[in-house]
Amino acid sequence: MLACSKRTVVALMLAVAASAPAAAQELLLGYQVQRFGSEGDNMTAPLGISVSVAGPRSRAARLVGQFDWSRKRESETLFGTSFDATADFTAFAGGLRVGGATRTGAQPFLDLLFGAIRSSGSACVAGQSVGSGAETDPMFEVGGGIAVPVGRGGFGVFGQLAYRRVFAEGTGINGARFAAGIRLAN
Repeated sequence: MLACSKRTVVALMLAVAASAPAAAQELLLGYQVQRFGSEGDNMTAPLGISVSVAGPRSRAARLVGQFDWSRKRESETLFGTSFDATADFTAFAGGLRVGGATRTGAQPFLDLLFGAIRSSGSACVAGQSVGSGAETDPMFEVGGGIAVPVGRGGFGVFGQLAYRRVFAEGTGINGARFAAGIRLAN
């Protein structure tokens, strides 16, 4: 079910990017790493993707939609018995992107996003499922980055660092997200 949802969201974002006027959009597609922490416990999800689509610019601000997914997987064998655990984090958010261009063509930007993050996990011992669970919590994200043109035609690269606050039941979770990849804009 979750894999189908991810494919649907990515397909919708790409459809929006393809159908909007070419001069009024920006697509950022990249690799991401996330780190979460709460009450002294920390976890890094080293495998992830980030996709964001920005709409037409209104002065220095534009609407932006973002989808990202990260995974943490651990596998151990102890006394001949395998232990496997997987955690997935899927976020959907929207908000504003503020930015401009420098004389060199580099474009710094700041994102302010609100949305939700779905956390799911499962565990297996000796190949048998011993548990799984999932929850969806509201989140807020503020981050910034820079996009640098490479050649001509709107192609470039970007780097982004963001702080994410997840309003989980009982206690909040702080997160940091780093993404880097390609930028397509006209």
